[in-house]
Amino acid sequence: MLSGGLNVMGFGWMTCPASTELEAIVIDWLGKLLQLPEEFLTSGGGGGVIQGTASEGVTVAILSARKRSVDELVARGASEFQALGKLVAYVSEQAHICVEKAAQIAGVGSNLRILPADSSTGYTLSPAVLRRAVEEDAASGYEPFFLCSTMGTTSSAAVDPISELGDIALQYGMWHHVDAAYAGNACICPEFRHYLDGIEKADSYCMNPHKWLLTNFDCSTLWVKDPSSLTAALAIKVPEYLKNKAFESDLALDYRDWQIPAGGRRFRSLKLWFVMRMYGASGLRSFIRNHIAYEKVFLKMKRCS
Repeated sequence: MLSGGLNVMGFGWMTCPASTELEAIVIDWLGKLLQLPEEFLTSGGGGGVIQGTASEGVTVAILSARKRSVDELVARGASEFQALGKLVAYVSEQAHICVEKAAQIAGVGSNLRILPADSSTGYTLSPAVLRRAVEEDAASGYEPFFLCSTMGTTSSAAVDPISELGDIALQYGMWHHVDAAYAGNACICPEFRHYLDGIEKADSYCMNPHKWLLTNFDCSTLWVKDPSSLTAALAIKVPEYLKNKAFESDLALDYRDWQIPAGGRRFRSLKLWFVMRMYGASGLRSFIRNHIAYEKVFLKMKRCS
């Protein structure tokens, strides 16, 4: 209520310095709580941004990946049209449908490979299946450019092998996005952090505090190793009325260049700040652990019925 009542326009540092500065701070707080690698944090040259949903997060990621790959292909002599036609993205059939929509928005919907995942692998995306698909596409002259792995699929709660998939993404120069919309929140607890092993091989990571971290909708946190990839794809020519010395000297962030909308932006960081300050690390971990304990009781009851 307070975030909405303040009616902040937080799309740029000039319009609301407090909103911008607080967002950078709380994103780093949460990143450290997750034990994300330093290169995902502002202090390490990366950074985070609060999106509305994980759907926006994957869309931002795939647009950034497309820009990076198209530029590389154009540098090698292809036209932009030819380059776009060569791009291929990969995702498990268990992944959220937002990946398909993001691919459509990015203009690569027809070149999205939706790979099978069945009970033999616990409904996770098999590295062998991914490698086979990537090798076939590369041999056919396509350019593998984007991989989305999932930590906690909607239909089966499957956790893709992030590290092994990351090795393949690195080998072929693909952007690796990890969608951990709900389950990623559990990784603030040390005993569940191993599910994020291999995250250092990814390019971006997204999770939703509004799903399992006591924060009201909408609050989806996206971290990237290379913020310049986002701004290269999403920045616009700044009109005179938005120019300011801080932005021109690279001393301030303008989050409008880290998101789809060019203008309005809610003061989302304030509600996350309140939650983290009120509950602290121990309170948030206790909340997650209690839910998991409830689930174990429910599972026991179900097996006995």
